Amino acid sequence: MPTPLRVLIVEDSEDDALLLVRELKRGGYETTFERVDTPELMSVALSKGPWDIVFSDYSMPNFSASAALELFKKAGLDSPFIIISGAIGEEAAVELMKSGAHDFVIKGNLARLIPIIKRELRDAEVRREHRRAEERLKESEERYRLLFQTSPDVIAQVDREGRFITANPAMAKSLGFSSVEELISKTFFDVMPQDVANRRVRMIKKALDEGKTQIFEDEREGRYFHNIFVPIKIPGQGETVQVIARDITEIKKFQEQLTRSFIDLAETVSRAMASRDPYTAGHERRVAELARLTGKRMELDEDRLTGLYIGGLLHDIGKISIPESILSKPGKLTEEEWNLLRSHSRRGYEILKDTNLPWSIADMALHHHERLNGSGYPDGLSGEELSLEVRILGVCDVAEAMSSHRPYRPARSRDEVLEELQGGRGIKYDAIVVDIILEMIESGEFKIE
Repeated sequence: MPTPLRVLIVEDSEDDALLLVRELKRGGYETTFERVDTPELMSVALSKGPWDIVFSDYSMPNFSASAALELFKKAGLDSPFIIISGAIGEEAAVELMKSGAHDFVIKGNLARLIPIIKRELRDAEVRREHRRAEERLKESEERYRLLFQTSPDVIAQVDREGRFITANPAMAKSLGFSSVEELISKTFFDVMPQDVANRRVRMIKKALDEGKTQIFEDEREGRYFHNIFVPIKIPGQGETVQVIARDITEIKKFQEQLTRSFIDLAETVSRAMASRDPYTAGHERRVAELARLTGKRMELDEDRLTGLYIGGLLHDIGKISIPESILSKPGKLTEEEWNLLRSHSRRGYEILKDTNLPWSIADMALHHHERLNGSGYPDGLSGEELSLEVRILGVCDVAEAMSSHRPYRPARSRDEVLEELQGGRGIKYDAIVVDIILEMIESGEFKIE
């Protein structure tokens, strides 16, 4: 298939122009062309473009290659500009190429024409792609500059020692500076309290040493910040870190309010349950508090501690479907009554499984009677099948229930509770959780009458 080629020919001889077109056809090009021979006509043709290639005679009665070249350059085309001449001196050819012409061909030797065209078209495409890449880069840099300058997040680039290399206006303002220039070359230690600066420098070095982003949250003067440290290497600057800090105070306040609402709702449900079963009134709250204290000693984060507390408050919610006659029945329960009572864990799961809470509350309600050795109910789970929350809640539930009075049995003694926990340690109950509960019993933090 012939290759389409749009050609502008600056030539006073129509015969020479047609000769050139025929040569192009022999070389495999299907040519669309226009011939011009004055500056005015060339200007009009250039404005109509685009042209894949421009050929220009060296000397014409009313025009010249040098004048044509100037018009071509003003048009800003990336196309090749090739001189076609019957006779051109080497010195003149060199001057024209210095001025921007891409090559020249003698009319009597058109055999060079097709190879030159192929080469110059390839080179022109490279130039165009290079220009497009530069334009994309400039656009990208401008977008980044605007984002950087106008971002409400505080952003800076710092070196390993915490020295500011660059920063956006939000960063300068947050640190009490009226301009970015005042901040540059200062360090964290110049503009922040010692403990805050130390932590940031530690995070910078950790990001660089590990080669990965570091994230942490902190609180300063009643406001909360989400901090991101991204290691970057820039030629000529060595190892640097981009620091991005976002003020999340309002988000934190909303999260705290939402969590408080979850807790308030769970406590309300717990009180409603207690009104049906006065013998276990307060059991859920005591289990919840004991589970939270245990989790705190295990250094769980605040979110998991909150989940444990709410799970403790709602772990027996399934008892709401158990007849009060069974919940408050004095004396020994029949096997059928025990089976019905045990169904509270699965019924609790059914109540909670579709709630949109950010913790595994339904799982805690379902499995808080499971045991490490598989002897619990309702599913006989064991070992790693039990989540940490379930293992904590299970021990806390046993310790609190044994130490409390039930209609069907009196409260167990301190020694009986200790014997159960110690005997089941690492067998039925998580050893670490048992050890923590035993420490709290010993210290009096968890009291058994």
